Amino acid sequence: MIYDVIIIGAGPAGMSAGIYSARSGLKTLVLESKMPGGLINYTNEVKNYPGFKNISGPDLAMAIYDHFREYDIDYKNEEVVDLNNGKIKTVVTSKSEYEGKTVIIASGRTRRSLNLPNENELRGGGVSYCALCDGHFYKDKSVGVVGAGDSSLEEALYLANIVKDVTIIVRGDTLKANAELISRVDESKNIDIVYQRTVREFIIDNGKLTGVKLDDGSVVELSALFVYIGFDPVIPFESDLGLKTSDGYIVVDENLETNLEGVYAVGDIVKKDFYQIISAEYEGALAATSIARKLTKKN
Repeated sequence: MIYDVIIIGAGPAGMSAGIYSARSGLKTLVLESKMPGGLINYTNEVKNYPGFKNISGPDLAMAIYDHFREYDIDYKNEEVVDLNNGKIKTVVTSKSEYEGKTVIIASGRTRRSLNLPNENELRGGGVSYCALCDGHFYKDKSVGVVGAGDSSLEEALYLANIVKDVTIIVRGDTLKANAELISRVDESKNIDIVYQRTVREFIIDNGKLTGVKLDDGSVVELSALFVYIGFDPVIPFESDLGLKTSDGYIVVDENLETNLEGVYAVGDIVKKDFYQIISAEYEGALAATSIARKLTKKN
């Protein structure tokens, strides 16, 4: 079978693309290696999505997925490893290969690590990138959060309701989150902020994190460290396709098409200034609609 469009990734952008593609009558395949919803599954609460005053990330992801599954879309839980570009594109997964007239890359981003010795070994043993996933393991214990943006403060506030206390470690001298979050953190009785410090070393005992050493030589005793220092784009292809990128993100035109004809990119993988759920969904809708128009003209 040759699909009209193959969508790589089932985050908000990918699922939106799938909905609009299916509504346009296109034979559509969506490939996702993890759970539908992408990074919003790891967000405690979403308060800026129209229609929901306050909803958890996982609940929003499932609401979008439930809507997505109402349409005639082939959905496979497979990891994409490569793309063979041509008039007909071949998307290679860890299990199979699929052919499509067009491809939409919606592979998103992943949370950036500190790149310190023993960091990978401590995943699940004190170092985490998801407070919603792991916070309950540290009930009534001291934990740290690295980062100064919205995500770090949101997760610090979530953790503050579970753990004994939270220390936010900030590299600069100010917080970069929105005013509401900063105010809520200031009002919290068990959140402390350390400015102009970076984590230089993990302190480990019997394979578990017991603290971190900062760049001034001081030690903060912690049972866990939650890292929120930004994101890295995920382009899942082994081959060098010649995709035009900037800082690792894919560059697209006004219709979300890349420099490769018939290959589009949407959502957090795209180079832009505004990364929000609603903008990702718009991009998915626009890319799918652009493809439908182009394929209709060719036919």
